Amino acid sequence: MNESSALKKLPLIVKSPLLALSLTALALTACGGGGGDGDGGGGNPLTNGSIGNSGWTAGVYKPSSEFDNFCASPRKGVSKYTGVAFPDKRGSLADEKNFLRSWSNETYLWFDELPDPNPAGYSTAQDYFDVLKTNKTTSSGANKDNFHFYESTEEAEAWDSGVTYGYGIRLKVYSSFPPRSYYIAYVEPGSPADLAGVKRGAKILKIDSYDLVNENSNAGLSALNEGMFPSKLGAAHNFEIQDSGATTSRTVTLQSAEVAISPVLLTKVLETATGKVGYVVFNSHVEKAEDQWVKAVNQLKQSAISDLVLDLRYNGGGLLSIAAQVSYMVGGSNVKDKVFYEQIQNAKQKKLEPFPFLDYGLYGDYNKLDLPALNLNRVYILSSGDTCSASEAIINGLRGANVQVYLIGDTTCGKPYGFYPEENCGTTYYTIQLKGANAKGFGEYSDGFSPASTANAATLVKGCRVQDDIEHQLGDTSEALLATALNFRANGSCSARFNGKLQKPAVDFVDGQLIEPEVRKLLLVK
Repeated sequence: MNESSALKKLPLIVKSPLLALSLTALALTACGGGGGDGDGGGGNPLTNGSIGNSGWTAGVYKPSSEFDNFCASPRKGVSKYTGVAFPDKRGSLADEKNFLRSWSNETYLWFDELPDPNPAGYSTAQDYFDVLKTNKTTSSGANKDNFHFYESTEEAEAWDSGVTYGYGIRLKVYSSFPPRSYYIAYVEPGSPADLAGVKRGAKILKIDSYDLVNENSNAGLSALNEGMFPSKLGAAHNFEIQDSGATTSRTVTLQSAEVAISPVLLTKVLETATGKVGYVVFNSHVEKAEDQWVKAVNQLKQSAISDLVLDLRYNGGGLLSIAAQVSYMVGGSNVKDKVFYEQIQNAKQKKLEPFPFLDYGLYGDYNKLDLPALNLNRVYILSSGDTCSASEAIINGLRGANVQVYLIGDTTCGKPYGFYPEENCGTTYYTIQLKGANAKGFGEYSDGFSPASTANAATLVKGCRVQDDIEHQLGDTSEALLATALNFRANGSCSARFNGKLQKPAVDFVDGQLIEPEVRKLLLVK
């Protein structure tokens, strides 16, 4: 196995923040406030907390290291997820903002397009960070940088360790305005929702007697938000749901908890007339996915599958290192020792080595051990608008290594940029610092990869456009995306039989949006 120095910092991909069911999503707005710029009685001895108040000079930057971990309210103790002591030192809010200013100038991909407002004009470090990005637009008029965000470090570490908060449900939303339409996309095994018998395809009608479909009062919307995404662990709420295919509703009580996610949600071997086909539902590129993928690949190898359907329709991203491992375990000898991802940074940063297809473990039980592989020269990928970043890197990386990729579903989200998540004073910040390309030099897929009748060398991938079929369980061979993939594999047709009826994928359709308390859809590096 070959280890590259490019792995000193391992890329990951993360979804953009706060696309949760929110007051905004339910047609309300809210706003908050912040504090002042004082140093709270202490200060960074290098700056004495003064820069950002009176010492700011436009275009003049001190090294970010002079401000790193100097905090207005330093934490004490250790992280509950990593066990590592907090690095915080007594500093000031000015130090926090000056760190963000210098760090952005040093590492932002388009650093020469950054505005440089006086930090003293912003009441919080987060408010200041929000403006530290390019204001330029693309040729279509869209914002050039749509991926700038931050979150609490505790939330970032929880996600990285494979833990989320809530009931273990992921939502598919077809309308967030009355009459609203909220469905269960999938349920985490062993979660409160799973133990209550909640299944994919159930429609949520009410929460704690409030009508999710039609409620419009401020009090009702606040209650619905708190019920859907409770602010406290252990909070219990009543959900009235209508199961897929049912004509009546039922009520279940769900209690919020820490939920261990299953990145590899499902592994199956499907018997077809033309051989055994593996099917893997892969939902998140977190560290624990490595062990689960090894188990899945060993199962598929033992069954001697001839093809693989890889379901990425709900996979918004995660560690790029996991994407490189998954791509190796799919392609094996067809991709070994080839470039998976070319890492391109700004002119201030040194050139990075290309990121390889990884044939060895980095985490868990397989750390430093060789990974198994299926050695396939083609793969059928199920996609949606929620297929993002690390998932798109799999598509692009495999195509760059001449593995034939077929795409069944919808156009992917289009997030080709990368980030080094930076923790400072309890907040983890994400600013674009990286763009990438595959072994053929292609990396411009900001409009996503699209299924098409004929592929090209760019963003058109041979396959079929099909709407997500929320009425069938994942892995059911009657489910529209899987049925189409199997039919396309067998005869090259985008038509498939569902429950005895021949159905052609709709030319125009509006698919639902996957909603989570933390929606991660970005390529990040750490």
